[in-house]
Amino acid sequence: MKSFKPSSLVLCKLNCAVMAAIMGLSVNTAIAAEAEEQEIEEVVAVGQRLKGSAGAVLQERQNQAFVADIMGADQISRTGDGDAASALRRVTGLTLVDGKYIYVRGLGERYSSTQLNSMYVPSPDPTRSVVPLDLFPSDIIESLSVQKSFSPDMPAHFGGGNVNIRTKSIPSDFLFKIQLGTSYNTSNSDTGYFYSGGDDDWMGRDDGTRALPSSISTALKSDAGLEGDSSTTLEQRQALLQSLDWQVGPTEKDVDPGMNFSVALGDRFESEVGTFGVLAAVSYDNEWEVVKEQSGTNLGSLGCEDKCFAQTYDGISTEQTVRWSGTLNLGYEFNNNHKFELTNIALHDMSDRVRNRDFFDANESEEGVTELRRVDVMYEEREMFSTQLKGTHNFPELENLFFDWYAGTSRANRDAPGALDVVFQTNLNDGVFESEQLQDVAATNVTRDYQTLHDDVDTYGWNMGIPFYGDGYELELKVGGDFSEKKRDASNIQFGITHRGITDEYTFGSNIDQIFSDENLANSEFYTSITGSGIFDDGTADGDKYSAAHKLDAYYFMADFFYENTWRITGGIRWEDFSQISVPFQAHTNFFDGTIEEVSEVAIKEDNFFPSLAITYIMDEEMQFRLNLSETTIRPDMRDVSSTYYVDPLTEFLVRGSPTLQSSKLKNADFRFEWYMPSGNNLSVALFYKDIENPIEMVELAGVGGAAPQLLTANAQSGELTGIEVDFLTDFSFIHNDLSAIFLSGNVTLSDSSVELGINDADGVDSLFEQQLKEALEADSVSNIVTNNKRRLVGHSEWVANLQMGYDSADGFHSTSVVYNVFGPRIIVPGTRGNEDAEEKSFHSLDLVYSYFPNFNTKVNFKVKNILGQEKEIEQENLTLWRQEEGTEFSLSFSYEF
Repeated sequence: MKSFKPSSLVLCKLNCAVMAAIMGLSVNTAIAAEAEEQEIEEVVAVGQRLKGSAGAVLQERQNQAFVADIMGADQISRTGDGDAASALRRVTGLTLVDGKYIYVRGLGERYSSTQLNSMYVPSPDPTRSVVPLDLFPSDIIESLSVQKSFSPDMPAHFGGGNVNIRTKSIPSDFLFKIQLGTSYNTSNSDTGYFYSGGDDDWMGRDDGTRALPSSISTALKSDAGLEGDSSTTLEQRQALLQSLDWQVGPTEKDVDPGMNFSVALGDRFESEVGTFGVLAAVSYDNEWEVVKEQSGTNLGSLGCEDKCFAQTYDGISTEQTVRWSGTLNLGYEFNNNHKFELTNIALHDMSDRVRNRDFFDANESEEGVTELRRVDVMYEEREMFSTQLKGTHNFPELENLFFDWYAGTSRANRDAPGALDVVFQTNLNDGVFESEQLQDVAATNVTRDYQTLHDDVDTYGWNMGIPFYGDGYELELKVGGDFSEKKRDASNIQFGITHRGITDEYTFGSNIDQIFSDENLANSEFYTSITGSGIFDDGTADGDKYSAAHKLDAYYFMADFFYENTWRITGGIRWEDFSQISVPFQAHTNFFDGTIEEVSEVAIKEDNFFPSLAITYIMDEEMQFRLNLSETTIRPDMRDVSSTYYVDPLTEFLVRGSPTLQSSKLKNADFRFEWYMPSGNNLSVALFYKDIENPIEMVELAGVGGAAPQLLTANAQSGELTGIEVDFLTDFSFIHNDLSAIFLSGNVTLSDSSVELGINDADGVDSLFEQQLKEALEADSVSNIVTNNKRRLVGHSEWVANLQMGYDSADGFHSTSVVYNVFGPRIIVPGTRGNEDAEEKSFHSLDLVYSYFPNFNTKVNFKVKNILGQEKEIEQENLTLWRQEEGTEFSLSFSYEF
């Protein structure tokens, strides 16, 4: 493993960041000293933002019966993170993957669950089992709670932890706040490549330009198919081709700086029948990013003496991201004992990416003679709409009985129309450019993809409890129920326009819109056949369209016992009845792909009890010890039991599931020491252990020729995770009282994991993993497929560190933080056939955030993100499997609260 060695430029940037924070300290110290010399006419007590942000959520964490970490809105604002995913990487033991997914304690995203205000929500991402957390802007978040030990009142689908996104409620007083901001990334100084798109792209919506034409949809569903039959005419095929959008260039583009704004309005109204409240907020963000990208596929010895990738890519990616959100929260309080709240949330995220990359193929490329270039366009819209209604009721007249309830409905959509992939061939004569054309290989296509996904989740639940008080003890008994139903419909339509179906002289050109111009498409000589036959190639497979559903009914019982304010014992049991089914369809039809018996074989039906126990010893008002023990499960997602493929967005590998995939069973243990000091300083040290039966892992399957490698989702035999976490917050008053305004907070996690796949041909009995691998490969033996039968868990980092050094001026006008985050290398793709595992390398993130408060209502925020300018990289056999440039981003925002 290569060590990280900062260059002189990096050191300079680091020094500048630290100096900026210290200059903020020195300047404001001088201002404070000057103020002391003047006559004081008024004394105002000003609380430090240190205590208001990092310290505000400590009380809640201290009072939790189970191990949890909580991040408040002020903390998120302090670090300048724009969404839930970016903010959560600051939490102890959490790492961020692909800018969207959180790994808790080194376990992959499937080992965490996400809730919105303690309710289930759907995911608009077909490639992941959890909600992409970058979808939630920080503007709507009140706090983020990460519970790392299982309690009976939360889902038993629990591994590393449960992330609960708690949105802002109705305000305590009138609120009207506006915020404007802009940003610039140094990587955007490079010229990108883009296309015109639709008129509504600025809104994050396609205006229909990219949509699948109805004529093609009709043709795909017909008996003759898209290609047609002997009666299909040239004019009919021309009309189909002309109905597609070909104005995708791409052409060179200098991108604009990012811009964003948000508005929030809320108030409370007293009346004779109770108190009413309302909070409405909208936000909009439009950003561009131009980055340099490198990647490789199909590791082997083709084209080299030792090891190399048979296909490599090197070029520019240009991406526009548009996000907007809206919330409308209504509240009613009859009195302090009866409250109702209605929460409405709309989230929308559009990503439009064009990549223009040099493409080397060991089978086809010949340097100086025939070189290749690959252009691909990927547009997607993700959105989620959620409506949640909840009530809390206390009955003092009934021995303080309480009853809470909730009901919610959510839907998530993903629409990815008009994706395009094309390979150009550059012809050279002794290294001198002569011409460019579509790749001159008979089996090559210009590929078009149209994907849709729709998820619906309905959920409701209740809990009730009653407290008992005695001599030296308190006891609370609680029962509840959680119920949810989820439905999914997804489809992927893929077809190609064959290079061989185009006359050679018309394949020449450097842009898609040049080759597929209206003039060319209308010319009969464009087609190799007089009827245009052979121009289309339908690549849609059976199972690319599927419907799935799951249902969960759960009941739980809990008891929370306090004795002499010294011991707290909290425990209970949860029962869950879970069923899930996924039904694949034949391509372009509504007919099942398989018999009823085959569909029922992949259905999951299980019910289990899940116990949990938490013991807390309260030494005094400052120190306490916790021990948590529990049993949980990790269930396969809908996509995990399907044998159809989807493309992993990070590695671009093809991923498929196993129809016989089983749920994992986990035994969890947590022990934590916590010390909460009166000044707000604190320290916690936690030990954790997890024993996993049948962990769900991935293994690489060999690709064929130049095809993308494949990954199989399968059950390993066993797994373990052990580790220690240290979290702290301290000011520097222990050095001198004048330094109490400077603080240091951080956390470090050290852990180790192992997974045993269960490959052993000698025992004569196939493990579950061997059965699933043999079925996928249609092979009799798999002992030579996997390099390491025992290794670390996929996605596990052996160490994670977060540090934040901050300063709050005594006059309350200035706040400065330097924030550092790093994780250890983690396996992304397990190695096969003797190759090493592919690992994502450590990424050192250093950010500077400065806030200026000229008055009580105004805030100016300046942030420098990724000061070190380090690249993100995945390596295998010391070769670059994937690398992406990460520039330094500068952002400035202004907010005013009326």
